[in-house]
Amino acid sequence: MTCEKSALIEHEKTFLLSCWLPSGTLRLAPMREQINPYFTNLALLALIPLNEWEPIQSHIEWYFQHLNHDGFVNDYRLEGQAEIDTGTADSEDSYHATLFSLVSEWIRATGKTNWLATKHTELVTLLQGIASLQQKDGLTWAKHSYRVKYLMDNCEVMRGLEDAAFLFSCLGDNRNANEAQLRANACKMGILKMYSRLRKSYAMYGSTHPGWRKWYPDVTSQAFPIIYEVADPAIAHMLYQRITTAFPHFDTFQTGDLYPWMAMGECARLMGDHKRVNDMLKAAADLYIYGTRQPYWLIHESGRFLQLLLHPASHVIGGAHHEK
Repeated sequence: MTCEKSALIEHEKTFLLSCWLPSGTLRLAPMREQINPYFTNLALLALIPLNEWEPIQSHIEWYFQHLNHDGFVNDYRLEGQAEIDTGTADSEDSYHATLFSLVSEWIRATGKTNWLATKHTELVTLLQGIASLQQKDGLTWAKHSYRVKYLMDNCEVMRGLEDAAFLFSCLGDNRNANEAQLRANACKMGILKMYSRLRKSYAMYGSTHPGWRKWYPDVTSQAFPIIYEVADPAIAHMLYQRITTAFPHFDTFQTGDLYPWMAMGECARLMGDHKRVNDMLKAAADLYIYGTRQPYWLIHESGRFLQLLLHPASHVIGGAHHEK
């Protein structure tokens, strides 16, 4: 590992840990007053290979402690040291699904099944929450108050339910493990039915397909069946070709969006496009970590950057390496 790569890993680990709050969860960025549990779930995955267990466990416990009377978790805002419930969340399906995935990866790494057993009731509450959102076609509504079945959310839900099945199996709870797996299978079938051979794309929601000149949510949505390995390999490669044709320089953030969308780097990695991955890492260091777009660098983007950087095939050539 090069000195430059090691320095960037340490820099981003420090960035994430600087967002860790006394309550146990993370703020959205060092200077942001928002707590978004969904983005925190995604961000903390990057700390698992770095053996930073404590922030992960403390956030998981924070999440369970903040389940509301409906069985879901809202966003919070900071007012000094106080965390104020906003009364709403961007989604309900993806929040629980990505929490299942975080817990699953953490348990696989640590083997803390005794701790997991103390959270059995909370895990059942999460599964019941997702189940209440899942419809006969296998797809979930984003929220009970927003009955839209998003492609991106459902890719996360499918993976989260698979991870829930693993967790319940660890606990010897075969009934809930089987239910979670059956629901994951149904969700996958629902996602596959969103694909149109005529349009050569997945519906973003309902029967609405992407416009290939619009980055978010249109083009980015098509990466999720690739990232979550739902799409057949031939369809995945075709979709990636369409993505790179529509936005050939997304790896240097020429998308019309100020946010980096580092998840697209994972899409490129899975497609074997290592040049774009490495170009994206360099551009992110130059433009976001050390550059003018630093205000748009949030914890989940940092986490995905770290995950990509930790991959053996990744490197940063000529990226910024100066101190802030």
